[in-house]
Amino acid sequence: MQDMFTAGTDTSSTLLEWAMSELLRHPEALKKLQEEVRRFTQGRASVNDHNLDKMGYLKAVIKETLRLHPPVPLPLFRESTQDVKINGYGIAARTQVITNGWAIQRDPSFWEDPNECRPERFLNTAIDFRGQHFQLIPFGAGRGSCPGIQFATSGAEL
Repeated sequence: MQDMFTAGTDTSSTLLEWAMSELLRHPEALKKLQEEVRRFTQGRASVNDHNLDKMGYLKAVIKETLRLHPPVPLPLFRESTQDVKINGYGIAARTQVITNGWAIQRDPSFWEDPNECRPERFLNTAIDFRGQHFQLIPFGAGRGSCPGIQFATSGAEL
């Protein structure tokens, strides 16, 4: 149990470090985020859960940060159950296969300007951290995905 909390807090702190780095390098994104936070806090010192759910740009900044800087760049380890060919490469049964999440999340065939920080790409989309179509998999996908996704992202939002 302690390992799960440690992993979640490490992920949150690393996420915040990268988010601050990207926001400082992209002042226009920082300004949009500041405006959103100010709009929802309305002079109060803190954000509540009710307002947090409505902060779309904050969620987009978190997704974009995790797309560019995944906490685990090689998140998917699987073992083939039979001999298969993938893109012309033969993979024998019982071979360990590792998916490069970092490369997937910067794939120019899916992401426009994949190396640019553009949180807007996540506004008005259904792309989530579950990796349903393997375009955003900072926490892995399927049965092997990280069980602390919500813990790590919620901690960063607060």
